[in-house]
Amino acid sequence: MAAGDIIHVTGGLKGRKAVAFHDGAAEGVLIDTFAQGRVAANDTVGTFTAWINVPNITGTYNIVGCGQSGAVEYFYISVDAGRIHYKAAQAGPDVNCDIITTAVVIKPHTWQHIALVQNANVGKGPDIYVDGVLITGITETDITECEAWFDLWANIDGGHIGAEDSVGGGAALTNNFLGAISSVKYWNRALSSAEVAQDKEEQALTDDSTYLKANWDFDNDYVNAANPGTYNGAAEGTTILVNNYDEFTSRFRFSPSAAPVVADKILFAVNNNTGYAIVIKAA
Repeated sequence: MAAGDIIHVTGGLKGRKAVAFHDGAAEGVLIDTFAQGRVAANDTVGTFTAWINVPNITGTYNIVGCGQSGAVEYFYISVDAGRIHYKAAQAGPDVNCDIITTAVVIKPHTWQHIALVQNANVGKGPDIYVDGVLITGITETDITECEAWFDLWANIDGGHIGAEDSVGGGAALTNNFLGAISSVKYWNRALSSAEVAQDKEEQALTDDSTYLKANWDFDNDYVNAANPGTYNGAAEGTTILVNNYDEFTSRFRFSPSAAPVVADKILFAVNNNTGYAIVIKAA
């Protein structure tokens, strides 16, 4: 904000427990033990789901990524200019799978449910869902080995929520998330369309006790709620646990730009589950 700026912010107050990212660099939730565990388990299929809330649809923000610091072997799921992007490389610099939704499917300042389902179908990438709906418009840059999963990523040993992990063969975190992520889950089986919709409605699946291997719900901690003894996460950088991250929170933190609001005076009001604020930068 510059001197003399006055910004009006409004938005709904119904939110979610989440981990919030705000500086766009060196932030993430470390899940190395998860990456190593699923490689050791030789998963051939699987499903990731998550709730995300981004401040804009112009940047590239990673949701989940796993990689290996000593070799170019990785995968990640990200929001790329409002589209869901999945990219993976196995045992070398050649990209083996690169698919992205053709249309913009993500909205800023809005909680949306995303899912990536790997069925290990030869010559076909994983299925992508947004808000419980299968996305049929997909742009494929490379589908050489799109059926590859943890069973073939033998060198992957690190993982993060909210950052791409070791994509260049080094230990760097890139394309850090901005906004908030809630309820990241992983099953070691491919969910059906009906089950993805069921998860979107936040209903447990009948076989969760067998196949749900991770559920980072960010309920005041980074523990894997599906099995607290394994795959617990750890905060890196300035990530913040938020009990109620909502539309208003997102707009307030990232309006008018991607930087947090710095103001001399803030006036709040609440009416009918909607938050209002006048933000003033006097000097």
